[in-house]
Amino acid sequence: MATLAPWRFFCRSGATFRSSASRLARLDAALRVLAALIGTLPLAVLASVCLARFAPLAEETRSALGFSLVVPLWLAAMCFAFLARSAARAWGVCAALGAVLLALAYGVPQ
Repeated sequence: MATLAPWRFFCRSGATFRSSASRLARLDAALRVLAALIGTLPLAVLASVCLARFAPLAEETRSALGFSLVVPLWLAAMCFAFLARSAARAWGVCAALGAVLLALAYGVPQ
């Protein structure tokens, strides 16, 4: 069984590649976490506004429905954003869905 020489892991070219790759991976993970925590809250709020606005219920029931669904929608959106393939995709989906929900919530007449 061949053993690896200990100095192979400390060579200059491999260490530079590994450190820059790990730096990018850490940055991508941090940006996905930020997208999950910050970028999905407007989605959850706008989705609950859309549900409360367009649900065929009484006004008091619609407002209670919208208010009570913010947290579960936010948790679901956080899970999906964190499991995205990249941070750019997570932020892009948050921005696209946010624009659609904003247009539905405030652009469509009731």
